[in-house]
Parts: sequence; C-alpha cells; structure tokens
Amino acid sequence: MSSTPEYRREWYSKNREKALASRKKYRDNNVEKCRVAARKWRNNNPEKVSAYAAKYYDEKRINNEMDEWNNTLRELGYADLI
Repeated sequence: MSSTPEYRREWYSKNREKALASRKKYRDNNVEKCRVAARKWRNNNPEKVSAYAAKYYDEKRINNEMDEWNNTLRELGYADLI
C-alpha cells in the first residue's frame, strides 16, 4: 500500500463517506482536543481567518440583497421574473 498524495486522493474519492464518518467519530470522541487545535490554527493564521470571514459576510450580504430584491418584485407583482 502506497501513501503518496495521488494514492490518498484516489482512496478518498472512492471512500468519501467512510472517511467522513471516521473523521466525525474522531471529533466526537476528542472534542476538546479538536477545539484546542482549531483555536491554535486560528491564532497562527489570522489573515486566513479574516479572509474566510470576509468571504462569508460578502456571500451573506449578497444573499440578503437578492432576497430583498425578490421580495420587492413579489410585492410589485413581478413574481414571474423570479
């Protein structure tokens, strides 16, 4: 069995559900350890955290604006344009 990146990528694509279940089981059994690791990563990568947060808020803002626009169209009787 090889542990090259190509092999791992291929194995993951074939066994995605198994891999996700395994990771979930680990997180459930090691909650505090995972929290500490996540906190450490956030402290070591503030620029990535800021980028992720900015992307999240931009997407949320765009979705809210689209919802507001669609509601306006409905109120004006143009629901068929949605």
